This record gives sequence, structure tokens and C-alpha cells, in this order.
Amino acid sequence: MKSLSFNSKIGHTIIFTFIISCFLGCSGNQDHHQKEESKLQLVDNHKTGIADLFLNYIDSLVKLPLAQFDEPNIQALNKKFSGKLKLEIYHDEKHDSEKSIVVQYYKNGEKRNMIKAGVICLIPKPISDSLRIADFASYFGSIKEEKTEIGITAQPLPVKIKVSDSTTIKLTFNNHEKLDQAHVIMVEILKYN
Repeated sequence: MKSLSFNSKIGHTIIFTFIISCFLGCSGNQDHHQKEESKLQLVDNHKTGIADLFLNYIDSLVKLPLAQFDEPNIQALNKKFSGKLKLEIYHDEKHDSEKSIVVQYYKNGEKRNMIKAGVICLIPKPISDSLRIADFASYFGSIKEEKTEIGITAQPLPVKIKVSDSTTIKLTFNNHEKLDQAHVIMVEILKYN
């Protein structure tokens, strides 16, 4: 076997070291880039995470049958979501509506009225900014717009999503964008017979 000279061994070592450092440099750069991307994704997930959590909360309310659609069951549901969403039950006192979702339950005792019970959720601006009509439509189904009977109104009329024969979601929104991109500011869940 032919032995290499001292100079060629040093040359091979330098080339080998250079190649290894290039691989390690690229790999480290890629890891840094992946870390930056994951930080951005975490921020995006946090923004969309709140909207998704709120949609899950509304879905949980929607799935409650009329017999269980009462204040104790709604408070129990609020406790399940309390670590993730800031929820407050409305009781005629001052609420932090800028940071909390204010939830108001009502029951209709009139026999002639088709709506037997409902929940109103006032959505604070930080959540409303990431929650659009299109989010509800993709989660619950197509929307139905109410027709104006008195002409033009300053606030657009709410839209409804019929979830089932016994449940409808009514969405109130701001009027600064196209309907599907409008920010939802209030959600009302209506329970029928």
C-alpha cells in the first residue's frame, strides 16, 4: 500500500474539516431557522387557539339538550373551560367585558314563544379580532341572513346558523368588512321545543 506524504495528509485533513464544518454550519443554521418558524407558529396557534377554544365552547353549549340547558349546567361547562377561556356569568353587576366573555343565560316561560331558552355571549375585542363569521360557517354550517324590513340600519342585522331543529346560533358582528370576514362581537344560542 502506498503511503501518503505528510503534506497530502494535512491537505486531506483540512479538506475533511472544511466539509464537516460546512455540514454542521448548514445543519445548525437550519435548526435555528426551524426554531424561529416554530416560535412564529406558536404565536399563530395562540391567536387561532383562542378562536378555536371559543368555537369548542359554543359547540359544547349547542350540544346541551334543552332539559340540561340551565344555569347550573352552563356554570359547570364554564368551569371546564375556565383554565383556557376567561368566562363570567352575568349577574347585573360590573363585569370586565374588555377581557372576559360575559355569558348570560335566560329561560322563556311563555308557552306561545318558540324559543324556550338561550345563552348570550358578549365577546371581548381580543377574541373578536380573531373570530370571523367564516369561522362559524366552516365549523357549524351555512349562514342565513335576516332581511331588513325597515330599510337601512346602522348595525347590520345578525345572521343565523341552524345547527339542528332545536338549536340555532345567532351571530352579531361589526359592519366594517365583507360578511364572511366580519368580526363576531356577540353569539346567541337559541333553544327551541
